Amino acid sequence: MIEVTTATAQTIKPRYLNVEAAALYLGMTVGALYKSAQRRLVPYRKKRKLLFFDVAELDAYMHQLKGVDVREAVSRVLNGGTVMALAK
Repeated sequence: MIEVTTATAQTIKPRYLNVEAAALYLGMTVGALYKSAQRRLVPYRKKRKLLFFDVAELDAYMHQLKGVDVREAVSRVLNGGTVMALAK
């Protein structure tokens, strides 16, 4: 995760991630994240043409997918399916 350290050694963690950072955080490619967002599978915010992802919402999303095989989930998303059908 991206962290900023101030002069007083306080660590500030950003609440929102851009597409590249969110893809890295979720362990998926940028293309797969765009497709997931386009299909409204992953929670996101849009400002103009840019997408931003709330870390807390991404954590909740990943918690829903606990026990789901990530490769199978990404494969389903890329092939037009849904991930939530896999969730237990």
